[in-house]
Amino acid sequence: MRFQRSARAGAHQSVQVPATVNWALAGIAVLLVGHVFAWLYPPQGLTDVFHLVWGLAYAWLALLLRQPRPWARNWLTGLMAVQLVGRLVVFAHDDRMLLRTLVVIGWVVTLAVLALLWSAPSRRYFASRQG
Repeated sequence: MRFQRSARAGAHQSVQVPATVNWALAGIAVLLVGHVFAWLYPPQGLTDVFHLVWGLAYAWLALLLRQPRPWARNWLTGLMAVQLVGRLVVFAHDDRMLLRTLVVIGWVVTLAVLALLWSAPSRRYFASRQG
């Protein structure tokens, strides 16, 4: 994938966002829908706070991925790693079939997003700006 830079002197260099990052953003949107769904139904107290905070963090960091911000990708990776472990806990302690199915879907989407964010085109994109 080719990256295009702005040729204007004195202007900030803009880097074309690779397809891998755009697909990762689509996956993050799916994860955000999952957080909204979990936040709205069924109300569970403390876990509602988790889904609200985590969802806001995902949204904010996802917006920063298009700039490119390597630290945003790193933080998002950390949040997703924590959530992978959290899903394991939910899967082990809740036997509702719908919830378990949603957890498995969440694992698959999260792993796909992580693979996309750390693929070679994405690494080159984030290396184009350090900061």
